[in-house]
Amino acid sequence: MGRQELLCEVSFDKAMPSRKQLREAICAATGCSPELLVIVSATGGFGTQKAAIRAHAYQDKAALGVAGRHLLVRDGMAEKKKKEGKKAAAPAKK
Repeated sequence: MGRQELLCEVSFDKAMPSRKQLREAICAATGCSPELLVIVSATGGFGTQKAAIRAHAYQDKAALGVAGRHLLVRDGMAEKKKKEGKKAAAPAKK
């Protein structure tokens, strides 16, 4: 599939970091490119200051096409598809 699966544990002081901050920290530690890293899940426990991160590091842009679109949208790497609107809203009944 052209990817590596990464399992990481991140410690933090206050609130859980954003996905963007997590991606930057993982890329700094592993040396992979931020545009090729997709965070699959970030799970933190209640009352703890640690989080378990599951991410996929892809080899190139072509391999990135295998990643689920919802994951790319969640990480800000793709735009959400706009749904086609149905008919105009009907007037409210009294």
